[in-house]
Amino acid sequence: MIRRCTLYARFSDPDGKYPRIAVTFSKNGKPIEPTAPKGGALLGYQIRIARQWQSAGDNFAAAVDKFRLEQVRLAGGVDRDEALMPPASAPEKEARPRIATAVAEFVAELKTLDRKKYSVAMYENALRDFRKSCSKVYVDQIDRKDVLAFLAWMRQNLRVRVKGSENRTYKNKLGYLGTFLARHGIQLRKRGNAQGLSDAGLLFRADLPKVMKKKPVKYDQGTIDLLLKHADEDQADYLLFLLWSGFRDEETVYLQYSDFNFRASTVKIQAKPNFGWKPKDYEEREITLPTAISKRMKARQTREKAADDHLVFPNGDNRPDSHLIYRLHTVAKKAGINLVGKRGGHMFRKTAGSRVAKKLGLPAAMEFLGHSDLKTTAMYLAADTSDLQRKRQIADEMFLDGD
Repeated sequence: MIRRCTLYARFSDPDGKYPRIAVTFSKNGKPIEPTAPKGGALLGYQIRIARQWQSAGDNFAAAVDKFRLEQVRLAGGVDRDEALMPPASAPEKEARPRIATAVAEFVAELKTLDRKKYSVAMYENALRDFRKSCSKVYVDQIDRKDVLAFLAWMRQNLRVRVKGSENRTYKNKLGYLGTFLARHGIQLRKRGNAQGLSDAGLLFRADLPKVMKKKPVKYDQGTIDLLLKHADEDQADYLLFLLWSGFRDEETVYLQYSDFNFRASTVKIQAKPNFGWKPKDYEEREITLPTAISKRMKARQTREKAADDHLVFPNGDNRPDSHLIYRLHTVAKKAGINLVGKRGGHMFRKTAGSRVAKKLGLPAAMEFLGHSDLKTTAMYLAADTSDLQRKRQIADEMFLDGD
């Protein structure tokens, strides 16, 4: 099975040779145009698939678009004959688009529109899984049975990280599929009260996976104390920052010392073009930290001899640590706390947000967490358990009193 391809630029040089130089991509996926050898000239771009060369024209942007289409086409694995089909051309539209071609064009379009890498990956994965479950060739052949078959395929084949969240995963993937189908005039869900057989839409309201509404959970003080007891200095910096900033996991990954105003004891969540990263919903915000936490972060910078543009919690290569959450898991394991299947980092965020809501109210918590809707914040926050002992005492008294 063929799963990969490579884009090259071919040049001529004064020595009569015709070197090929592979096109490279930055960490955020942006293509870097190759430079011609001294005295050389560009002859064109080529895509190498299964040890064969296929022309991709002499325009860099167009060549990259064709290359990305081929990447998507091959991602799931195809046989050699299919792999050696001529590169797809984005501008040309089939009168009756094939599912494989339409998916490749859709994903390439998302990348061209500079959608976040994570979002593109979610669409790409969902549509790849749909293709595995669907036997149809053309987009206009997709019907209700194909969507139900996709649901059945997911239940049989997908594994989820957090136990009990399976239906949330299925529903999200159906949402990604629905966005793709809408581009081709196919409505996935029947809307509102239009739930009849003749109404537009492939799925009835009752067909959609029912998502269990879980009660938000936060860390109690005893658990926090236990984690900090087993954390070293570096790990404690990380845990205390999560606890008092309410940062999302990804926001912490891209945190730099330049985001802090140590004098005002604030920290900003802002776009990082150098890493190709943007905040969720493209919303920047500023958080006020306790003075002690701000001083601790400043002390960390001094201890690490880090410049302002350095990451606060980098990996061993001083790059963004995509596995930063493992530091929490390491501490939890030492403390005897089981975080398997739990969103441990997110629980710190809920703890921080719940604290702000209790002290300053829901609107302040909404701003602190970067939510755009008060209802989201209200559902998101964990219930206050500080008076749990008093509630238990009252329940025991009622039990003893009987009627």
